[in-house]
Amino acid sequence: MRTILLFLLLFGVSCAGQKGLSADNANGNTQEVQMLQHLLSDSYSGLEEEAFMVIRDSKALRNFFLQINKTRKPGLSVPKVDFTREIVVIYCAGISSVQRSMKMVLLNETQDEITLGLKEGTPSQKVGVLETTAFCMYKLPYTQKDIIWQ
Repeated sequence: MRTILLFLLLFGVSCAGQKGLSADNANGNTQEVQMLQHLLSDSYSGLEEEAFMVIRDSKALRNFFLQINKTRKPGLSVPKVDFTREIVVIYCAGISSVQRSMKMVLLNETQDEITLGLKEGTPSQKVGVLETTAFCMYKLPYTQKDIIWQ
């Protein structure tokens, strides 16, 4: 009976130790997760050329959504963003006949600038005759640093 109790006690302590360890690992990645927060992505942006935009006010964000929603019914709704605490970054891929998943990643951050890049997934499907103009939109904490696309 004593052996069983000792075994259960050791098992319980080891499980609690594992929780603490995974919480520490999660906090190491929390900064990047908090830095870039996914808002929206879709296969139609209406922009034929590749573009990267940094949006720091609600008027510019509304104008981007007016461009997207010109031919789309029902249109996408504009996400709620507090521009006193956050900014929005948008990457538009331009015209493509292949649909890919896109994820924006933080490549480097220095005292003066933030460098962002794109991590493209494998092509999910060939669209065929139709062409897509995919985009992805992320928000990050407000900063005066230069944001560079690589």
